[in-house]
Amino acid sequence: MKRVKKLGKALAVFLLIYLILFGCAGPSKAADVWVDHWASENVDLYVMDDILASGTDSHGPWFAVAVKRVQNGKLDKVVTWRFFKDDAVWQYYTSTMAGSRRTGVLVPNKIFEYGMKQLGWSYSSDGMHYY
Repeated sequence: MKRVKKLGKALAVFLLIYLILFGCAGPSKAADVWVDHWASENVDLYVMDDILASGTDSHGPWFAVAVKRVQNGKLDKVVTWRFFKDDAVWQYYTSTMAGSRRTGVLVPNKIFEYGMKQLGWSYSSDGMHYY
């Protein structure tokens, strides 16, 4: 009888440790999502979908996303893209752009489109810019 109690306690402790270590940890949802290929530079762009932030400031809505730039099969760098709506046109700047430079988002921009889809935000385009 004592042996059964000891075995029961040991099983309970093992089960508790198992639940703590593995039961609470779900699968990781972070992923690098391929969004575009720039043939002229042999560059593939991967959005790091776990690094997507958004909000609204005095100018309007914005979102930022980290993008892995892979050239010739090797990671070249990680670039942060920040998109924001200024007046009616969506614009962006990146962590690699000089100073306060910014530019309108030109169609097609697969990074912009992926972020908007993930956020569930709508946009339109005239074939040249996003609105």
